[in-house]
Amino acid sequence: MPSCSTWKKSLSTSGSIDVAINNSITDFINTSKLFKADSIFVIDITDQEDLYIIGIGGAVNKVYPYIRDTIGAKNDLFPTKYMVIEEKLFYWNDPDQGITQEIIDILSQYDAIDLAWRDREYNIPLNISDGEYGEKVYIPPMVIDDAQKGLVYYICKNDFTNYKKTGFNTILRHYKQPKLRCYN
Repeated sequence: MPSCSTWKKSLSTSGSIDVAINNSITDFINTSKLFKADSIFVIDITDQEDLYIIGIGGAVNKVYPYIRDTIGAKNDLFPTKYMVIEEKLFYWNDPDQGITQEIIDILSQYDAIDLAWRDREYNIPLNISDGEYGEKVYIPPMVIDDAQKGLVYYICKNDFTNYKKTGFNTILRHYKQPKLRCYN
């Protein structure tokens, strides 16, 4: 791993949300033992007044596409962006970007997507819309892990190098949002 001063100097102070995500991933791979524990990581983003809140944790579930999750479609839950660092996949959703074949291919390469879940769980092929089988809601076979570990980054929008981090809130431990002074 690079020395602390080397990777810290690589962090950008401003830019788009993708720059803040990149900074978070850089900190995560250089400071967290969790980076060695998994090979696929999900990133969750919350935009608050003067903060970006970015959570990074190992993927517990695969991505389970619905009929509406087609190339070009926008879905706040389906990943649309990714990074591969040291052969490990990080993915997240950009609500302004549509689903691409590239994201489906990378998720498939890492075995992080289950394209056949509807057929396997409900005997409904992926290309059959939900309405053709009535109003039934089809729920993917997701697991909820109340003890999932991860990091949450609180990043000032006006200076991405001004941030604090905590662990994920779990059933075992609850973290308070750290106080962070973001000067405008």
